[in-house]
Amino acid sequence: MRADGAKGISIPGVHRLTRVLNVCSILNMRSPQRAPHTAPETAARIRDAAISAFAAQGFTKTTIRAIASAAEVSPGLVIHHFGSKEALRAQCDDHVFEALTARKRENAHKVPLVVGELFGDPVMRTQAEYLLTSMLDPSEPGQRFFTHYVETVETFIDEGIEGYVLRKFDDRRAQAATIAALALAPLILESKMRQLLGTDGVQGTMTRIAPYLFDLYQHGFIESVPAQHEPPGPRATPGSQHDPPAEQVP
Repeated sequence: MRADGAKGISIPGVHRLTRVLNVCSILNMRSPQRAPHTAPETAARIRDAAISAFAAQGFTKTTIRAIASAAEVSPGLVIHHFGSKEALRAQCDDHVFEALTARKRENAHKVPLVVGELFGDPVMRTQAEYLLTSMLDPSEPGQRFFTHYVETVETFIDEGIEGYVLRKFDDRRAQAATIAALALAPLILESKMRQLLGTDGVQGTMTRIAPYLFDLYQHGFIESVPAQHEPPGPRATPGSQHDPPAEQVP
């Protein structure tokens, strides 16, 4: 069994430690908790209006006044419930991430046919647009959101999800980042794929490509390689702290 440097920690031990740290990171992703809302229905209406506004206008252009107008409350009431626009965004991040993850778990057994159906739900479509807006935001909160996304994928790799078991590579962070990039690409390029495929919206586009994405996840897409070609394995990643020395690669 390979050891990890001078400390002699076994690789399974490293994986267990990484999983614990990931869980801690996920917990830390949650925004600082304020006192319970005195009017939770009003707070939820403000949060949902903010999610729609952020998804449509971005975080910089969206103002507290615009969110208040959409929620049909006063700007002062928005501040009363959330403290600031930044704190409101953090609450939106938490809510969207938890909601989308829950929907994935609930419908994992229906994949891939359910993907297009899910995007037909206007609430989920707005949340997906919010997710994309947050992921592409170059600010620290945007990075925090993407990092949390990758950490959640790492947890899925380690523990599986609703009966699905994923392959596990030593460089778990690079594997999870690759899966995250693949999962987000259809949303980022949806408008271009819509024109190319002649679909009528995100639901139609996702319905059409979902079977191919799922097949790609399950089987890959390279059927054979030239006999003389010896591609580097996933662990042969120059510079990776998880990559073992060349002589230790089986």
